[in-house]
Amino acid sequence: MHMRIYIRTFGCSSNRAESDAMEEELRTAGFEIVESPGLADAVLVNTCTVRGETELKVLGYVRGLAKTKKRVVVTGCMAAVQPALIARRAPDASIASPLNPASIAAALTSTSREVRLEPPRSRPPPEPAPFRGGFRYAVEIARGCLGECAYCIVRFARGRLRSLPPDLIVSRVSDAVRAGAKEIQLAAQDTGVYGRDIGASLPSLIDRIAGVEGDFKVRVGMFNPSSVAGSLGELVRSYGPKVYRFAHLPVQSGSDRVLALMNRGYRASTFVEITSALRSRHPELTIATDIMVGYPGEEDGDLQETLNLLERAKPDKIHVSRFSPRPHTSAASLRQVPECVKKRRSALVMRHVNDLMMRSGLRWVGRTVEAVVTGAGRKGGMIARTDEYRPVIIWGCDGPVMGKRLLVDIESCTPIYLRGRVSRR
Repeated sequence: MHMRIYIRTFGCSSNRAESDAMEEELRTAGFEIVESPGLADAVLVNTCTVRGETELKVLGYVRGLAKTKKRVVVTGCMAAVQPALIARRAPDASIASPLNPASIAAALTSTSREVRLEPPRSRPPPEPAPFRGGFRYAVEIARGCLGECAYCIVRFARGRLRSLPPDLIVSRVSDAVRAGAKEIQLAAQDTGVYGRDIGASLPSLIDRIAGVEGDFKVRVGMFNPSSVAGSLGELVRSYGPKVYRFAHLPVQSGSDRVLALMNRGYRASTFVEITSALRSRHPELTIATDIMVGYPGEEDGDLQETLNLLERAKPDKIHVSRFSPRPHTSAASLRQVPECVKKRRSALVMRHVNDLMMRSGLRWVGRTVEAVVTGAGRKGGMIARTDEYRPVIIWGCDGPVMGKRLLVDIESCTPIYLRGRVSRR
């Protein structure tokens, strides 16, 4: 039976890499992958459940598919840990384990509703899918983590750490670079713990990938402060010429008391030490972080400590979220901060965050920098990335420029991105 499948992915770069792997498995099994749900016989939804707002988006999308009368199969993190919620909101959808591609294929072809689930196993993630063109190639280097954060539902969906062998990762990256990939994204729930289950490490993996011949750069995915504090010297040295000067290091709170309640395994000063070490060797390195507002037990004094930390460390990119209790987590059973208080605190943090990010961007105005074109802008111009992974909207491009490295005069900025023109110097 010839069947056309559309894959919709929610969530992080690991989810996107896993969708690529699912796509490859389905192609091998004889399915046709199409680019829009309108062309599909069935829709495969790879879900995320990290926050309540994401959960609502996923459920809204799945409910909307019911009107199309297409077969719908839901997989991913929400399927793994909240199958009953999916079944209540979308009773006609099938639910399949993200850990077993065969269960997804079976659910897609079944003539009745299917529920095919299994708990996380002690096996690595699927082999990375071959590069199929474009600019980026995302590789899920590990699945699961070693943390026990009190608020995190994802660790129940993905289980404990299982790393892919470095030889396999390097081989797939080499193939992708030869085929034209310009950006290699290393994805995991926490890249900082990569390899601890197989006698490898993130810095050694970065070094090996950087040794691949070709014109490309590596973007290292998120790592937690607790995961890299013990190997900081090696990590800093691994940021060579082929690695974007970019580090995503979620601190979550500037209060040691709140970090202890979260069971994050580090102090606020650890975050400062890591960012200082990275910037001492790479002064322009972009630091991205996450802040969670309204965690149970947080008080106004804790929030002020978070603001003080941000002003001290001066991250360049800051994502702010309001705490939302997730099922199966110990934080969900604690006394919650009222929503009105969360909203007030969130607004206060956002004012500081926008100011910090604007000041960070203004440091680049008036400079001429190199940037690689990654795609077209939604409102005109082209999108590019500097060596520090800062997004730049570029005007004045002549001819095909996708994937090319250009000199750009930075003319202005917003808190989110830079603006510039192709340099005529």
